[in-house]
Formats: sequence, C-alpha cells, structure tokens
Amino acid sequence: MKLKQLAIACAAALAVPMAAHAVAPTGPYDTAGAMRVYLSGASAPDSYLDTIMVGLLKPGTFYKYTVGTDYRLYLGELAATNQKIVFVKRSKGGSVWGVNPIGDTTPANRLIQTMDLNSTDCPTAAPAGSTAGAACLASAVKGNDPGFAGNPGSSEVPDFGVSDVAPFMFKEPYNVEFGAQQLGDTSNLTIKPVNTVLFGAVATAAVPDTLQISNADYHAMLSIAVYDWTTIGLTVPAGDLKTGVVVCRRVPGSGTQATYNWYFNNFPCTASSLTSGVNGNSVPARMTDSFGFFGFTKGTGDGSSAANAIGVDVTAGYTVIENVGSGDVRKCLTAANNKQEYNFVGEDGLHYVANFNQSPAGDTVNAGYRAIGILSLDSQAKYAAADGAESAWFFRSLNGNGRFYSNTQTCLVGATLANAGAAPVGGTAATGVCPNQTETRTGHYDMAGEQTMQYLTTTAKDGFDTARRNFENAFISAAGAPGNQAAYTMALPGGAYTPNGTNAVSFASRGGNQCGPLIRGTY
Repeated sequence: MKLKQLAIACAAALAVPMAAHAVAPTGPYDTAGAMRVYLSGASAPDSYLDTIMVGLLKPGTFYKYTVGTDYRLYLGELAATNQKIVFVKRSKGGSVWGVNPIGDTTPANRLIQTMDLNSTDCPTAAPAGSTAGAACLASAVKGNDPGFAGNPGSSEVPDFGVSDVAPFMFKEPYNVEFGAQQLGDTSNLTIKPVNTVLFGAVATAAVPDTLQISNADYHAMLSIAVYDWTTIGLTVPAGDLKTGVVVCRRVPGSGTQATYNWYFNNFPCTASSLTSGVNGNSVPARMTDSFGFFGFTKGTGDGSSAANAIGVDVTAGYTVIENVGSGDVRKCLTAANNKQEYNFVGEDGLHYVANFNQSPAGDTVNAGYRAIGILSLDSQAKYAAADGAESAWFFRSLNGNGRFYSNTQTCLVGATLANAGAAPVGGTAATGVCPNQTETRTGHYDMAGEQTMQYLTTTAKDGFDTARRNFENAFISAAGAPGNQAAYTMALPGGAYTPNGTNAVSFASRGGNQCGPLIRGTY
C-alpha cells in the first residue's frame, strides 16, 4: 500500500521505530517472555476464533479480551510447545488490512493501529472448552493507521493477514481504501487459501418477501440504473412516498465490497482492451451519487463531530450510505427500516448523518425505508438478535423471492416470527437459490468468496520468528479444517478434505482465483 501524496507528508513526519513486542507482566498470568502475534483483516473468522484458539491453547491458560467488534486479544500457552503467546486479531477496516500492511515494502505503511493490555480490567467469559483464570488486564487500542494523525510509534506491524478474497482483488479504483493506492506486487507474500465464505444480498423488512428480485435488479439498484422500487414491480400503499432505493454498502477496501464489485460489477475480472475498447466492468454507486448528498448539515456541517455532521438527505430519493464496517452496514439497515437517525463516520474520518427518522414531504404512511446491501452470512449467524436481523432486515433468496432464516437454514415467503432469532412459523418455499451450506456445498449458490491468509515469505522480526511462523501455519490449518467451519463457511476440497454430501466441505472451488470459474471436482 502506498499512500497518496496528501498523506505521504503526514506519515513520513510521524514515522518512528515500532514499539517492542512486549506486554507488562500484570496479574496472576505473567506475560513476560510471551510471543506476540498480530493478525489483521476480514471479520468473517471472528465467529470461530474462539474455537481455533481453544484448540491451540492449553486448558487453564486461556484469557480473552475485546474492544468492541474491532479487536480481540487472547493470552495463553500453546499446547504444542508451552510457549506463552499474546495473540491479537484486528477486524477494523476489513480485508484490505489483511493484505496491504502485510506486503507493503514501505515500513511506515505497515504500521497500523493495534490493541494492547495495561491493568485492572477482567477478561470476557471463557468460551466452551477453555478455562479462564482470574487475570485482570485493561484492553485498549493504541497507535493509528497510516495517513491519520497519531503516534505510529505505538502502532504495530501485523504478522499475517486474512482477506475474504485473494489479495490481487484489491485493485484501484473500487477496491482500495481511502487515501491509498493498490499494492503493486504480491510476489513477496505466501498466500494460502483457507475456506469458502458465503455472502448474500440483504433487504430491510420493509421490502415485501413476495417481491421477486433478480440479480439484474440488484445490479441496477447498486449502480443507480434503477433508483426507485416501483421500477422493479414493487406496489406501495397510497400515500407512501418512500420509494427511493437505499443502499447500505461498505467502503472501498472491504472484502465484502470487493465481493459485491466482483459479483455484480465484474470488477476487477475484466479490463478495457487497448484494441477493442471493450470494458466488462460497471461502476458501483457511491455516497456522493445520493440524490440528497450534503442535503443538510448539523451545526457547522464540517464533519468534525457528530454535532457538526454532514447530512445525507434520504427523503430526496436514491441514497447510498458507505459504511466502514459490516457492523455499520447492519446499523444502517436497522436505522432505515426502523426510521431512526443514523450517525456514522466515513472512510475519510468525517462525521455524517442520514435522516431516516424523517419522511418525504407529503408522505402519510409510517413505514420504514426500503434498503438493500451485501453482507457475509456471519452477520446473520452471529448478530441476529443484537442487530435486528430476522426482524429489521433479512438475507434474501438469490434471483427470486423470500427471506432466509438462519435457525432453519431455509428461505420462505410469508413466514412469521415470535421474536428476533426464533424459528419461522408457517410460510411457503421461496423461489431462487437459498444462501445456505447445502446449496453452497453443491455449487448451486455461487455468491461466495474464497478466504485467504497471507504472510511475508521472509521476515526478520525478533527471536520468535520460527515459533511465530509455526503458530501462523497451525492457525491457518485450523481455520480451514472442516470441524472448525461455521454455518456460513465451507472447507475447500482437496488434500485430506473430501466432500461427502453432508460434511462442511464444498464440492466446488475457484482454486483460490476469485475471477476463475467455480469448478466441481471429481472425488
């Protein structure tokens, strides 16, 4: 990752040597001499991190700390070697942060914000299969990312990274994070395919589950070719003027957004031809394409704080909201459906507000806004009750109608729910392809990324290099094992993993090349 000119001066001025890998020995679990390992990137593995770490750490030495949904930290002793370890996982920013800081050749660009321990706070409850001790250490973030104000001396270079799609997918202009340029060369990386991650199209509950939505419809709405729901056949009650399409999407550089751009926009799998002038890509709509972008302001409107936010007027019609994290996309969808004001921070660090709490002039129906988006299926599997999934928004059957219900792994039309996360009652089978493991295993459901993990082929970090590399390889192997897959992931076929029609191993793979065809093997 190379910073654009506006950020180079800032990063260069702040560049100082990285802080040593050290954690103060505080509390009954002495971390002196512990190996520190830092994994950065996609959030999809977060739901099964506990499972992996339980398998790698000795029982009775397991401690876990979190900072929101962005950071997790584990303390313990490796079962294989008795080596003490401090393992940090960063999900902030998504997949590109599992690629660029790993492979960039400019030292200042590799130093990113991290998580550390100090004193006095207790860890979160131990997951099943582990035993948490009484160690009390405070967890907090430190440092900052390249191009942002802060002291990079307290930032950290990640040891390895995870991305929802292969590193070559992070290309300009649509898949590179704010203020940066694409990583020019990935030849210094060892890239290992891990598993298949399911992604899906989502819509707020305000969108009837009887409505047939084709892939062409989704593409048109995501790229502003269709900006009103009535264009694709939605009938709204008299007096309901909230017919403008709302898109809750991720910012460039996200693996989710890269999957969105690959599946619906064919980017970066084709490019302009110098001889024919043919370009197979289409352009995804951005927040600045919103009909009401900068339609109002709060306070000074300079974006310096929530009280001085830049307004996106959703009552004007077609609206795109760009969110830094998947959790923010879920909040955007929930706010749209429930007609709540949505305050958020953009990729540029500025504060914005969307007035979902207001209706267009003359609107007489107190219904929610009809919003769509793309998310990985872990969003529903993990956050159903907390973020309103299966009440405020649903994954949809692909190329058809109906909603996906995670409890029963079915897509239905007309089902009812007693409460968020409950099994559906009644309903009829939906059309299209349901985003579940069964359809993915057979290759029928194809909106899936092939997650990779990568590290520098050669490193010279400290005396733990060999032990650290052994841990990384053990972690990667565990992440791809069939027994560690979640409801939204599948182990890749090949080697020791043979699909049998019932296990968590896919029959088909793209061979680690997201632009390649989905090929079913012979087993």
